[in-house]
Amino acid sequence: MCLTAPARVLAVDAEGATVLLDGRERRASTLVVPEVTVGDWVIVAAGTILERIDQPEAAYLAAAVKEAYREES
Repeated sequence: MCLTAPARVLAVDAEGATVLLDGRERRASTLVVPEVTVGDWVIVAAGTILERIDQPEAAYLAAAVKEAYREES
């Protein structure tokens, strides 16, 4: 299953970015959004950063994802 979720960019290098996604550090491609910087909030899907978002939108989306998982359980 592929989940689209908000994440925070922790580091950026020539090969992509390290993001904090659901409490875990993960690698993500910056091919679609190469201008991301440390501290940005982003949407990640299938290991790829799709867009930059602001912090309030990230918080809203994170809460919506949690709620969706809670309803499935």
